[in-house]
Amino acid sequence: MDRPTVVAFVGDDASAGERVSRAVDAAWEGPHPTFRALAPADLNADRDGESPLEATCGVVVTAAAAADGDVRDRLDALPSNVPVIALVDEATTATIRTLLSAGVDDVVEAGGRNSVADEPADVARLVERLASRADPNRVRLGDDDVARLAEVLLDAGTTLMSTRTDEVGTKIEWTMENVGEHAELDRIVCYREDDGRFVPAYSWCPDGFEPEPTAFEEFPEPDQLSTFANVARPSTAPASVGDESGEVDERPPATVHVPLVVDWELSGTVAFESDDRRVWTDEEVDLYRTLGDLVAHTVARNDRRRALRRQAEQLEQFSAVVSHDLRNPLNVLSGYLSLSEEDLSPARYEAMSGAVDRMETLIDDLLMLARRGEAIGDTEPVPVEAVAEDAWQSVRAPDATLTIADEIGRVEADPSRLRQAFENLFRNAIDHGGRDVTIEIGPLAAGKGLYVADDGPGIPVEMVDTVFDSGVSSADSSGIGLAIVDRIVEAHEWDIEARNDDGAVFELTFGADATQAASL
Repeated sequence: MDRPTVVAFVGDDASAGERVSRAVDAAWEGPHPTFRALAPADLNADRDGESPLEATCGVVVTAAAAADGDVRDRLDALPSNVPVIALVDEATTATIRTLLSAGVDDVVEAGGRNSVADEPADVARLVERLASRADPNRVRLGDDDVARLAEVLLDAGTTLMSTRTDEVGTKIEWTMENVGEHAELDRIVCYREDDGRFVPAYSWCPDGFEPEPTAFEEFPEPDQLSTFANVARPSTAPASVGDESGEVDERPPATVHVPLVVDWELSGTVAFESDDRRVWTDEEVDLYRTLGDLVAHTVARNDRRRALRRQAEQLEQFSAVVSHDLRNPLNVLSGYLSLSEEDLSPARYEAMSGAVDRMETLIDDLLMLARRGEAIGDTEPVPVEAVAEDAWQSVRAPDATLTIADEIGRVEADPSRLRQAFENLFRNAIDHGGRDVTIEIGPLAAGKGLYVADDGPGIPVEMVDTVFDSGVSSADSSGIGLAIVDRIVEAHEWDIEARNDDGAVFELTFGADATQAASL
């Protein structure tokens, strides 16, 4: 932590520099800032990468030096809490206006270069201005401190990006603790917006602290925060002097508030506070904004994760209830159908039995789409042709034809799920290509997978990119068959693509492990 302990004088007037030096000695009791005299030309030469005005708590400049363009640039680059005081021969309105427009904070009339008659009064005026404006006890992070803080935030980013739902609060407060200790802060509080109030969600304070909900208007410069800008306030002098006991009002803490922005909306703010007479550098504030962005991203991701989990639970519960309510009458219908088999013609019985089987399949598909977790069970090397032929037997399409073009071999897969994928691909071809459709399966080049092709009308061009989405279908069907295929493929860590080539073609590419098994 650096403490600005230099009062710099900028000008070519040696006698003015001596007055400033004496004023520095008289302005503070005990240890006081050191005095540094600089000619305007000295400001153009950085020493060891450090500005000549580095670590200054105040700058006194002559009117002539303040008129120099290079000097003005250096003064403009100073932190806003470093006062610039100009010495003038005569404080005319025009001179004061010119100096204030150049960024000077105060003007002291100090006589001419050769005037010594009013020197004690000149020094006294300088003493009063320096003591009231410059604060050598303020502290700020040095370059090494900022570099270490950046490393802490880099580690924090890795930690927060991999946080589980049940770890979010712990990891955020652990990150706050690391940042607070390295930056020598006293408190860090993350507020989240809740129905117009900003409620403390996470906090760190080594001395114990219970933050309270805060109205947005009570934050510093809420208009700035509402436009996603950072708000940094250095420490200020006590508001008033107390009684004769010497007690004074508490000094407001130095604060930085950074917004939490999620989806271009203000969702909260993070407050960084120090009870020291603190000065915030731009580099330090930028790092605090980085922490705010990390927290906002982590919290938003966790909120989305919880919402998805709630939706999945609701969908699974809904699907279980629906499937139960559907299976009961379906079981009754299936039972009566079995009892009536001898009373029905074979054609009618097959049609009714097929409808019951189709309904059972749709219920199973509904449950699979709603089920959380992995869509596959244990895997084993599976003969692809045998599974495809077995799946074909469950498809009721006596006029359709299945052709296996060449040997495909084995693939590491869940046999029942692979069979289900084939069933849905075959049914999709029949639904769209007609009951006399011809279907062909065969290996892709180099044994990397397989294709399933049909001679139907193909996939409408506008649906090629969405054909695997649930509910998408160009035929009179549920539109969930290919969504199930996509889920089974994804669970095996394979890939599937759809295209047209004199009909619909689905190309299924195996993963590395599955490809190896396919070549056995």
